[in-house]
Amino acid sequence: MKPIILILLSFFITCSAWAQGRLVKGHVIEAGKGLPMPGVTVIEKGTSNGVVTDLDGNYTLRLKQKESTLIFSYLAFETQFVAAQGSEIKTVRLKSQKQKIDEVVVMGYGSVKSKESIVGSVEQVKSKELLQFSNAQSVDQMLEGQVAGVQIESDSGDPTSPVKVRIRGNNSLPGTGSTFTASSEPLYILDGVPLVEALNPNNDSGTGQNEDVVINPLALINPEDIESVSILKDASAAAIYGANAANGVIIITTKKGVKGQTKVTFSQKMLYSTPIDKIQYLNTEQYAELCHEFYRNSGYAEEDIPSLVGPTDVYTDWQALTQQNAMSRRTNVGISGGGNRSTFRLSLGYNSNETTTKGNDFQSTTMRLSLTQKLTDNITLIYNGGLSSFKTDKYSGFATYAYKPNISPYDENGNYTQMDTYANPLADIEQNTNNSKKFYSNNSLNLKAKISKNWSASSLLGIDYTQTKNYTFYSKENGRGRKKNGFIKESRLEDFNWVNYNQIEYNGSYLRHTLTGSIGMQLSKDDRNGLTVTQENLITEKITIPGTGSSDEDTKASGTTSQSANLSYYGRLNYDFAKKYFLSISYRSDASSYFGGDKKQENFMSLGGSWIVSKENFWRENEIINFLKIKTSYGKLGNARVGSYSANGIYSYNTSSDYNGNLVATPNTPPNPDLGWQKTYKFNLALSMKVFKKFGIDIDYYNNKTKDGIMSLKVAPETGWTSIPVNSANLTNYGVDMTLKANNISLGSIKWTSNFNIGLNRNRLDELTQYEDQLIQGNTGLIVGESTSIIMGSKYAGVNSQTGDPMWYLKDGTATDDYSLISGDPTQKVIIGQSSPDFIGGFSNSFSYKGFSFSFMLTYEYGADKMMPYPSRDMMNPKTFHLYNKSVNMVDRWQKPGDITDVPRLDQNISFNAYSDQFMYDMTNISLRSISLNYQIPSRFCESIYLNNASVGVNVTNVFTWYKEKTPEGRNGIEEYRYPFPQSRTFAFQLNIGL
Repeated sequence: MKPIILILLSFFITCSAWAQGRLVKGHVIEAGKGLPMPGVTVIEKGTSNGVVTDLDGNYTLRLKQKESTLIFSYLAFETQFVAAQGSEIKTVRLKSQKQKIDEVVVMGYGSVKSKESIVGSVEQVKSKELLQFSNAQSVDQMLEGQVAGVQIESDSGDPTSPVKVRIRGNNSLPGTGSTFTASSEPLYILDGVPLVEALNPNNDSGTGQNEDVVINPLALINPEDIESVSILKDASAAAIYGANAANGVIIITTKKGVKGQTKVTFSQKMLYSTPIDKIQYLNTEQYAELCHEFYRNSGYAEEDIPSLVGPTDVYTDWQALTQQNAMSRRTNVGISGGGNRSTFRLSLGYNSNETTTKGNDFQSTTMRLSLTQKLTDNITLIYNGGLSSFKTDKYSGFATYAYKPNISPYDENGNYTQMDTYANPLADIEQNTNNSKKFYSNNSLNLKAKISKNWSASSLLGIDYTQTKNYTFYSKENGRGRKKNGFIKESRLEDFNWVNYNQIEYNGSYLRHTLTGSIGMQLSKDDRNGLTVTQENLITEKITIPGTGSSDEDTKASGTTSQSANLSYYGRLNYDFAKKYFLSISYRSDASSYFGGDKKQENFMSLGGSWIVSKENFWRENEIINFLKIKTSYGKLGNARVGSYSANGIYSYNTSSDYNGNLVATPNTPPNPDLGWQKTYKFNLALSMKVFKKFGIDIDYYNNKTKDGIMSLKVAPETGWTSIPVNSANLTNYGVDMTLKANNISLGSIKWTSNFNIGLNRNRLDELTQYEDQLIQGNTGLIVGESTSIIMGSKYAGVNSQTGDPMWYLKDGTATDDYSLISGDPTQKVIIGQSSPDFIGGFSNSFSYKGFSFSFMLTYEYGADKMMPYPSRDMMNPKTFHLYNKSVNMVDRWQKPGDITDVPRLDQNISFNAYSDQFMYDMTNISLRSISLNYQIPSRFCESIYLNNASVGVNVTNVFTWYKEKTPEGRNGIEEYRYPFPQSRTFAFQLNIGL
């Protein structure tokens, strides 16, 4: 019977297969670009039988009819009808519609999706948009004004220093005078490899002469190499990264090679920068007058004052001597091409940048290579890698002290004038050295294998390596090095981070059902090693390397080492029905060496769904709302970026004279085995629509609740510590993001594209579990029910018109000129402002006419307060006229009884409070960030000189900023005080050539 049963079974299977019709397969690419198109719907006309193309644009479909026509459709692309006459339809090329409302978005772990099918809150910025509106050195600075709810802020204004990036506010506690908090920065991913964070709040860079130069790691990535940047905001989009996704994820994808003839691109950009918003200091006449008054009020004998004040016939403008108009150049070359089985792209870049402040120039060289090789029909190997070298000089005198205007730069012998405490700025720039050099390499090797029609697998190995060398030399010939008879500091830091993930993916469809998913495992490890050597009492300054001191006691060395590792399991499942109902589920389990005991492992997950209402049968087509989508998500994400050994404690090893020169171990940071993950629970509700077939509108409401916020807890000194890290706070961020886009709208012969975005955010501290309802330290504080970005201090009551003493309001509202009443009692401090804005946004526009294109960008923020940087506050200190120059605002000081002013009496014995709202400004502003004009040279002319294409353009950045709080005429205000690093306006001239 068994042979008979097998024969009958084979017969029925064959008949069933014949009844199902023949099998067809093919490939879908984007016309013009040749790129594979995943997610294209392929339906047999007249039936519900259909499939969706896979990640490589391939599909296989069994037909139900003898004669069939296939319908190829994808939002924002023209639908095509192709007759299925054989078993193979080789290639279908879909043409993009003129009015695009959709695009493929990179989601991470190799996933790309059409915007229509995305459940989470994701924004993608293309290369053209990044480069069009900014001349910045790094991609994070280029995001300013581009994406709703993303705030870019620089504390220093230095173009090479890291900037703060906040996605939908602070989901971690800010600095509160404590030494330990979790990072507030997003997670950066470059071609699948996580980047090392520069702004980890618990990485000590030192202070004073021991301070290291910190360079923005994103400045090591050439913006010309970037294809797109995806910003993952909510849980559904970011939860797949679980452990470090609480602050959002920024995925950077670099450009790849395209099949076809080898192409060469060349670009040359010349930049000319001029200083703007210069701080105005007292000139010699003003300084001498006020300095006389200062010494007189301080009780000095009248006959001694002239010699204390100094000469009145010397006029030195130190700012003019240390600032300049700057010229920079940026050169980039790219080569790309390939055939059916392999593609490549190689790029080289060189930047030489002057800044408007002498002694702060920087140079970078970059190289990036992308290779895609089909090993077999089903196995593909992809390599993405880059090398970068970066060098920057750092002269910081401009941001530290204002030098007296009545001191000549040179003495009577033509040598640099010696100063008592500080270096002559010109001597500092010429005789001293303070620089940082970085070598950086980011590489990924990705192996993809198609197992079957629906199943595929991939494995990625990534390496992120940074080597940093900071070098400082202070000559004994000037004030910086004189006290130490010459000083050298050299520090080296290596950070080697590797990551490996292996995953299996499924992509299948049945009738109107589509199911995609992936499961994977990720391993990562970070090794960090540092060495610092300092040298004093140099024998000679002809050889300025450590080891040239007069004795061994003059040489000191210290080293650090740390390791951290993570093990993760993750999975993601996406389902859609009829391309109008979408569901997304993700899960991730992370274990981190940052935590100890039973706190090492934590689980994260998200659930999201969306509904395209406009595809329902009840939806009537109309000319107003052409597309409508509702989506929501909820999930739990984590934050483990608190530094290695955070829960385990750290010991320092050194030799001690108390132990006869033997090695001793000294506790450095306390252990806390109960320290666990900081967790954020994110809810998102959003609406997307297209109006009048021209405008796209996206509105998101979000509510993010952070639990077990990490901070420092003060402990009794008897424990041997002053504080320990604990989970001690709960906080909430909530708000609305809105984006309005207009794409290629016709205004006669002019095409217009626009992007207006706004992000409204509110922040609230819900609970302090280890404290009472408030914690106040310095000018920061945490108060339950208030924002975590509050600024604490005293409210300034002006100047006592009879005595010239400054006054402040006590907590009960009474004014006092007794500084001890507010300085000795922290409870007298009140909320005087908040550093986070109520809302931020950007407004960019591009117009094209024939070969010309014109664009501009506005950014704006409202409601934030800015405490002046401390050096700027010190320029208003009436106690220190004997040390250095002051702000021109001091001209308005109190001089006699009855004077009404905000500037106190000039007196060495007067009280000075650097933490009052006297030094706080309203940051509300609208800034014209960029204006650009470009011309695409006609193709017929390019062909005559053997070019594929060519364009020229001019761009102006940092054009003008309007502040709500006006600067008084002839005085300094928020424009001048906002950044310690002098700001500049930059004119860029660019040539692009394609061969």
